[in-house]
Amino acid sequence: MEIAKEERIIMAIQWGLWCLFPLSAFVEQVRYTFLKPLGYLLLIFSFVLFIVANKAHGSTNKLKLNASPMPNSSAKLVTSGVYAYIRHPIYSSFIQMSFGIAFLIGTSGSIALAIISLIFYYFKSIYEEKLLIQNYPDYNQYKERTGRFIP
Repeated sequence: MEIAKEERIIMAIQWGLWCLFPLSAFVEQVRYTFLKPLGYLLLIFSFVLFIVANKAHGSTNKLKLNASPMPNSSAKLVTSGVYAYIRHPIYSSFIQMSFGIAFLIGTSGSIALAIISLIFYYFKSIYEEKLLIQNYPDYNQYKERTGRFIP
């Protein structure tokens, strides 16, 4: 499979997962309302993490972020700020956002979607890291000293 096709498939899955969250609110009537406070906390933390990661990325590269796993050949490897602790802080923020939304919706379907989202971003990060290793010779050293989604 060529890289462009793989990238389109990854992007379609990613956006498809996000589109399913609103639908999960209507799948069943059982609500886990006790999860709502945690949902709000996760959403707040995910937005803060996304902003901090975006700022760290922008201070090293004057390029806009994009959802594609394909590394930009003109970008530098970002290892400062939050990236000094987490290799994929934006994916981490999306995972936290998924669970935050799932806990606010409070259905089994929404929680299942959040778990699927976690699995998706895990495999997306593995795929992206294979490409990053090819672009940045020192990526393996960076990988050894930082966590994937949490410090």
